[in-house]
Amino acid sequence: MNVDYRKLCLDLFGTDDVNELTRIARICKEKNPRKAGRKKKFTAEDVQTIRSLMEDGMTVNEVAERFQTSRQVIGRYLNEKPAEGYTLRLTYMYQQHPCTIIDVDFLNQRIMVQNKTKDMLHRAFGVIEKPTWNDFEMFLKDRCFPATRGNAKELLKELQLTSYDPLQIIEKTRGRTAEDDMWLKFNYYPMEGAAYGQNQS
Repeated sequence: MNVDYRKLCLDLFGTDDVNELTRIARICKEKNPRKAGRKKKFTAEDVQTIRSLMEDGMTVNEVAERFQTSRQVIGRYLNEKPAEGYTLRLTYMYQQHPCTIIDVDFLNQRIMVQNKTKDMLHRAFGVIEKPTWNDFEMFLKDRCFPATRGNAKELLKELQLTSYDPLQIIEKTRGRTAEDDMWLKFNYYPMEGAAYGQNQS
């Protein structure tokens, strides 16, 4: 099949002049239709839509695909750094769905909570909108084996722990229990002015 490239150029670009075609090609490259190397920017409305989709059960990957971006970009918009004094962020997960974000200030014994699902059964504190430090401690204990369990000492030894500390236990187990598919993701942040970096697990 013989192709008349001159006619094709005229049909597509309205010219067969080499210099003009070169200029058109350069403009197309500059426009970068694939957005390669560029960060996608979202409006406040976009971010609210993303939050609503995730509250309704959509995964980060599914949201990223819908908005034609990466899960890392979606994560940057949804997961802002905790407020000053909060050095631990726990994300309460159902399978791969984030359900509740818990920011923890150990020094002042306070927490801040962001619920990411409308399903009360998958929220860390259920119907409680403003949980207390005591609520948080009870939540940690609920994600552990009981201290009164007959083989508690053996379990602690397997976890390489010397005492029953719910936070340390769930760091080892990710808060997984046999009763459900919930688990916990840990993000540690340095105190303001500290020289070390962020640790995530």
